[in-house]
Amino acid sequence: MKKIIFFSLCLLGLTQLNAQTKITKTNVIGKWTILAVDMPGMIYYNIEKDSLAVGEIMKSQMPDPSQISAITAMIKPQMAIFAKVGFQFNADGTVQMNSGVEGPQTGTYTVDEEKSEIVTTQKDAKQDTFKGDLLNENLRISVKTPQGDLMMIMKKAKS
Repeated sequence: MKKIIFFSLCLLGLTQLNAQTKITKTNVIGKWTILAVDMPGMIYYNIEKDSLAVGEIMKSQMPDPSQISAITAMIKPQMAIFAKVGFQFNADGTVQMNSGVEGPQTGTYTVDEEKSEIVTTQKDAKQDTFKGDLLNENLRISVKTPQGDLMMIMKKAKS
């Protein structure tokens, strides 16, 4: 009986460690840099480790498994641009965004806590909506792209 209770408490502890938290106006404040990029089933790129994993969907589209290393070598340098992407959410509702391609863009942002969304508005009135949550203090935001959903896992930069 003690083993069952101990196991249950350990399991509860682990689920609490991995609990998702909705984003709020206060918990998004800070500078965020990308830790990893995930296109489910297609690719997973870990920026810190500079490692790329090809997903099952992409593998199934390759007639020759030996192509995986060639595809990885081709995609990996393109994914490196994400190392330059980041957000600085300020308490006053302003945001600085770096796309990695252009210089930093400034604008404003709002957080819809009920929908767990961040809406950014740039000076040219262009708006982007990011669905997100916090997982183990990492900000995960989802972006719709023509190729499918792109998940960016971000960590708070040390000040």
